[in-house]
Amino acid sequence: MSNAVETHTYTLNGVCPCKEEQSVIDRAVELFAQSADVASFVREMDRQRVKGKRIWYEPARNTVFIQKQPAHVSGGGCPENDTPIGRDCHCDHYNHLTEHLPREACQCGAEYYRPLFEAVFGSAIELYPHETVLAGDPACIIAVKLPD
Repeated sequence: MSNAVETHTYTLNGVCPCKEEQSVIDRAVELFAQSADVASFVREMDRQRVKGKRIWYEPARNTVFIQKQPAHVSGGGCPENDTPIGRDCHCDHYNHLTEHLPREACQCGAEYYRPLFEAVFGSAIELYPHETVLAGDPACIIAVKLPD
């Protein structure tokens, strides 16, 4: 594992220092209560752009995927780093880097979504980075494995 990952306390502890807005969590809970099932809930989350650039559900995997908006679109990133990591990574700990790191470096970024999805599906969810620009993927996509 890279030294950058080994020394990043948030990654080591699996906790993201950024906090989801309560209004977003409340909106998701409201939409879920109005939805017939997970698929319709996720479609409505995507239609209303409640969170992320794109969100979809794969029933065969019982997993919700949420694609993050690139950081430069939402006013973030590292302007001094003109690489995909610098432009698209939200994490101030990593977005200055130019070398790729394993996807696991973004586990804390996946955990950012825990308050939102736990409020809807309960604490048995599993979150993990499915794709990350930090690992060289074209986008950051977080997977939310739902309880069976």
